[in-house]
This record gives sequence, structure tokens and C-alpha cells, in this order.
Amino acid sequence: MSRAERSWQPSDDLPGTVGGPSPLSMPDDWTLSTAWQRAQQESDNGGAINDAERIVTLSDGDDYHRVQWALKGRTLVAECDGDGYHYNDSWCAHVASLWWQWVRGQIVVTHLDTGREYPAPPTWLRLDDDPTAFDQLTPAELDAYLACELGSFGVREFARYTDRAAGTIGNLLTNAREKTGGRR
Repeated sequence: MSRAERSWQPSDDLPGTVGGPSPLSMPDDWTLSTAWQRAQQESDNGGAINDAERIVTLSDGDDYHRVQWALKGRTLVAECDGDGYHYNDSWCAHVASLWWQWVRGQIVVTHLDTGREYPAPPTWLRLDDDPTAFDQLTPAELDAYLACELGSFGVREFARYTDRAAGTIGNLLTNAREKTGGRR
């Protein structure tokens, strides 16, 4: 399946399907909160449901939580079905656990638009960005724009990495720059 053919749909085989994506932003007191302490101290016995959703079961709890956890545009979108997520305005222990696992290379996060998988947070990531900011780009344009314009790849390096011609990547970047007006 090519990246352009991929699309994410919520899984309907489990109760408590989470809604549409909302971007995250780092809380001011993240190192001191109970949620962040739990995330760093407890293990997660859950796993992936699909490219965008995971089950999180912390070792000190007795139930599971369904969490949407994926990249969209240039941001991370997340939502947890637990009460703590809504009470804490997004950073519950389950969401914090996924962040903690991701920055330590223990899980892979999928980009909903491009299908690319990231074993660690990419250099272009902005937690509080609008997830729809790059909707006008095709998946290939967005992939090239994130990697070369906003990330650390050079055009030729990204062409080799994706098994494309450098001219193709250049054209994708030109189109993306025109559509975004050079927005960074």
C-alpha cells in the first residue's frame, strides 16, 4: 500500500472510541504532576490497536484506556477516553506514558497524513500547532516538506532515503512551498 493510499479510520471493535484529533501542548508543571510521575514509574502493558490508537494499561491500574496517539500535520494529536485526560486538560498518566515511551524509543508513532513511522519525536515537531495547517498538501508533498524544509534532511539525502529522484523531491518541495506560502 502506498503512502498516498493510506487513511486512518477509528477502530470500532472496542468500546469508548475516541473522537477527532486535538493537538497537545506541554503543561507548565509536567515534571511535578502525579500523571507524569506515574508515566515514568509504571510500565504499560497495553499495545497498538491500529496506526493511530493504542491501549494503555499502566501496571498500577486495573483497567485499560484507549488513546489516540499519532502525528498530523506537524503536531502530535492525542486523546484518551479516561477522566484524567479531561480533568488535566490533555496530559493524563496514559498520554504522558506514551510520550515517555516515545522519547525513549520504546514505541513508534505513525504520521496520519504521510504514513511514515517515527521511532522518536522528529525535529520538526511542534506540540501546539494546528493539525490541519498542512491539509492542502498531498501526502508526498507534506512528507518532503517536513523532512527537508522543516527537518534536517537534504534533498538528495531524502531522495535516497525514500528511493526517489532528487528532482522529484525538488518538485514536491516547490509545490509545497507554493501551497503554504513558505509557512514554517
